[in-house]
Amino acid sequence: MVSVTDPAKLEHLQTREQMKLLDVIDALRAEGLSEYTALPQLIVCGDQSSGKSSVLEAICGVPFPRKDTFCTRFATEVILRRATDEFISVSLVPGKTRSSQDRDILSGFHHDLSSREEFPELFEKAKHAMGLDVLGSRAFSEDILRVEVSGPTQPQLTVVDLPGLIHSENRKQTARDVSLVHKLVESYMKSERSIILAVVSAMNEFANQIVLKKARDVDPEGERTIGIITKPDTLRIGTTLEREFIALARNEDVKFERGWHVVKNLDLGAGEGETKDRDSEESLFFEKSNFKSLPPSSVGISSLRHRLSQVLFDQVRSELPKLVEDIRSGIATTRDGLDKLGPSRVTPEEQRAFLIRVSQEFQILSKDAINGQYSNPFFKDYVPAKTRLCAVIANSHDRFGTSLRESGARWIISESKDRKSVRGSSSSSKYRTREEAINKIQKLLRISRGRELPGLVNPLLVGEVFREYSEPWEGIARSHIRSVWKSTKFFLQQVLQHLTDAEVCAALFYELLEPIMNEKLDLAHSKLAELIAVYKDHPTTLNHCFQENVVALQKARRNSSNEEKLRGILSQGSKVHEQDLPLLMSAMQFEETPDMNRKAAEEIFDNMNAFYKTAMEVFLDNVPSLVIQETIVNQVPRMLCPESVFAMESDLVKKIASESEAKRLQREELTRKLGTLEAGYGICKQCVARGSSGLKEQIILRDKAPAEELASDEDISSGSDEVVEVTQSETEEPSDTHMPVASPREDVPKQEAEPTAGSWLSRSKGKDKHMKAEVGLVESSTEELTDD
Repeated sequence: MVSVTDPAKLEHLQTREQMKLLDVIDALRAEGLSEYTALPQLIVCGDQSSGKSSVLEAICGVPFPRKDTFCTRFATEVILRRATDEFISVSLVPGKTRSSQDRDILSGFHHDLSSREEFPELFEKAKHAMGLDVLGSRAFSEDILRVEVSGPTQPQLTVVDLPGLIHSENRKQTARDVSLVHKLVESYMKSERSIILAVVSAMNEFANQIVLKKARDVDPEGERTIGIITKPDTLRIGTTLEREFIALARNEDVKFERGWHVVKNLDLGAGEGETKDRDSEESLFFEKSNFKSLPPSSVGISSLRHRLSQVLFDQVRSELPKLVEDIRSGIATTRDGLDKLGPSRVTPEEQRAFLIRVSQEFQILSKDAINGQYSNPFFKDYVPAKTRLCAVIANSHDRFGTSLRESGARWIISESKDRKSVRGSSSSSKYRTREEAINKIQKLLRISRGRELPGLVNPLLVGEVFREYSEPWEGIARSHIRSVWKSTKFFLQQVLQHLTDAEVCAALFYELLEPIMNEKLDLAHSKLAELIAVYKDHPTTLNHCFQENVVALQKARRNSSNEEKLRGILSQGSKVHEQDLPLLMSAMQFEETPDMNRKAAEEIFDNMNAFYKTAMEVFLDNVPSLVIQETIVNQVPRMLCPESVFAMESDLVKKIASESEAKRLQREELTRKLGTLEAGYGICKQCVARGSSGLKEQIILRDKAPAEELASDEDISSGSDEVVEVTQSETEEPSDTHMPVASPREDVPKQEAEPTAGSWLSRSKGKDKHMKAEVGLVESSTEELTDD
């Protein structure tokens, strides 16, 4: 198999410490972590025909189409990896907006190349797979062409060539194409872990090249941008434009903290032999042109490779700690999402088991809620304390009692004889004077006479008057029942939202709990009707308070009458002597000929009033306990319990617990994401456990992962039986280096030169049939290991 890159071009990117870090990033990328979090990488940006592809080829040694009529129509991600064999593997990564069918087709695009001459044909195949060669199709694609170049001397490096920025639409490139390219380039440039190589062609005034504005928009301080000037040989010597570009290269105009670099592009149509001589041709140009005034470190592709090696190393080193935290946070968030979804619910058994688990947790929370035990975090997560059901209902009972005492009587009796003062009250329509109440009862007596003797009380009239006065009770009680019922419904919804996702919550509530709650409401109203029916019959009570209330009312009325008479006597101004007391007592006891009808009316009123007070207190107790607590509140834990789930019809179980296709795909995606993130986290832990002291200083990991289930160091490091831990005395390495060393294998040829580090971050066996990476960080040559 032929070599596809020149190792000499890449040696500047291969210092031992740099390779250790780049190996980590490469391993993370191989695990697919770039799909979920940004990874350090080089991105080549510029206007159309600015020479981006030529710069990329010069950096990587991988040929890209350089025809004057060619422009990049999709992002090309070049991944350089270390492996035993040399090969080029090409695949497509579907864009985010692709349909599932398109994603399947594009994901199946995979080609292995044996030589660089196959690249032009490959690009055409990629365009065809993306649908870019179809008449009337869009000119640019969001899909990514991924080129993986592997070999024993390759570094671990990722470089992305992006489509050239278009200034305006034309007959070949629509406004939609222009927008698509700009969004694609901006998405790469916005990542703070991307190193922007802003390519500016000397063939056009740099002020008119929009890549500079975009670079400054996303990187105002120029901290992660390197300006690259291409095609300097097209400038006429001694012209103003040449001087302007030289000033730009000196970082005197558009200033980037990382400065500028100038490279000479290979002429279009150059063959393979000329490609090999590009560096010497470029060196000759910079020796003779006016660009020779620039520092040697700022011109030529060779020095650019050296600059990029240090820039990429610094970027990776500074971003690794943040990357680790991003991975930890992603693991926690993904686990929360999976916990919310719960386990898979495809089979009837899985669905019923899921509902049983939910019902068990539901019972715990509902029992705590109705018993007033609020230690569970669920009751603290909600600012409105409506989830604390016991407290909510107790407060509602208090309001019910206040309402019944203040507004339960149809008429409020005023002892005042002045009707005008009663009418002056804010709710005079509910008020009656005692005199009006007695007169009303007297009229009732006249139309309700039976065989009783004059002045005797008809006991049935007490019930009739009581029913008139207690008429509002039922309405107040019904309002209270509905209030508690609504509070309970709200609680049920909050519990289900806490325990399940939105779909299951809605299904459980509307298919199961709401019908049960409606039944409980009807039952509560039926219970209330039974209580009210008691008070619609003839009043009966064994409560001794009734007699006490009657006596108290009569005594109060007599005292009031005597007080009034006494005031009348004393108001005459006469003095009362001891001998006048019998006469005074006689006067107070004197009554005019009694009106037997009125006396009966007063007795009926007193009896009704006494019974009203007694019955109201009983009603106040019965409604909360017998009607509400027993029929609604105490039934909450039984509404969803394991027994009810066991007895549930299979169709109902499926209707409630089965998950939609979207939910199933979401679980699969979250599971895949979690696996990727955990694998990435394991790689980072290996980086600390086995990396150099520089790595340990850069990455600070906590003792445990975001959740207890994270793999331990032992679990992570036990993935390969080919890793051998070697002590310092055995390897004679410095004390600050603790690296595992690969066991010699017969199928791995010995290297004359020292192998570069990092292949201990090998991919899983069988993941890529071409990947046969070394296992273990090799700190010395094979010969040295043998001598030891």
